[in-house]
Amino acid sequence: MTGLIVGDQADSVSRTHQLPTSGRAGDSTAESFDDESRLVERAQDMDEHALATLYSKYHPRIYNYAFLQLGDVQTAEDLASDVMLKMLESINGYQFRGRPFAAWVFRIARNKLIDLHRKRKRNGNLDLWDPPTAIELAPETLAERALDRGQLQIALKYLTEVQRQVVVLKFIEGFDNATVAHVLGRGEGAVKSVQHRALRSLRRILSPNGR
Repeated sequence: MTGLIVGDQADSVSRTHQLPTSGRAGDSTAESFDDESRLVERAQDMDEHALATLYSKYHPRIYNYAFLQLGDVQTAEDLASDVMLKMLESINGYQFRGRPFAAWVFRIARNKLIDLHRKRKRNGNLDLWDPPTAIELAPETLAERALDRGQLQIALKYLTEVQRQVVVLKFIEGFDNATVAHVLGRGEGAVKSVQHRALRSLRRILSPNGR
């Protein structure tokens, strides 16, 4: 999470909220990229070890992605399981087009989140993407609690949905702007603009004086 610059608070968040993910996109090298491509090819041939390896690699990442978006353990777990099932069922349809396999997996997760949002709206349920209206604490107090408890999702709740997506995908998952744009179905310029607004909001939320 070292790329997330919101003042001195960034280090505190990093220390208190250790996300158990593996293989950040930002840490990829050409060699590891090639290794994953070969792994995907083996999975497409229904190699059980390759399929299990991809599942083990991406399940915790998708769970963390979903949890930081939703703030609910069970819903995040259900969504991660749905994404993994879709990944395994659809992997033969994956084609390399210059983007990492992770971009394809997270695009599935993004679509599942949209489906969940629409389903809850149709059923008249509370939208998990909305800030918790029952909380009436000042933003700086919420930020302090988020830092103390390592609950980054509290701060993320006060961003817009697309801002939250950009922050998680870029600064936690380590994707570049092109990959974030692909996952979200937006242009790179739009991603940069959203990123700027998101970081400005996070600075305000996480600042002790609320500025």
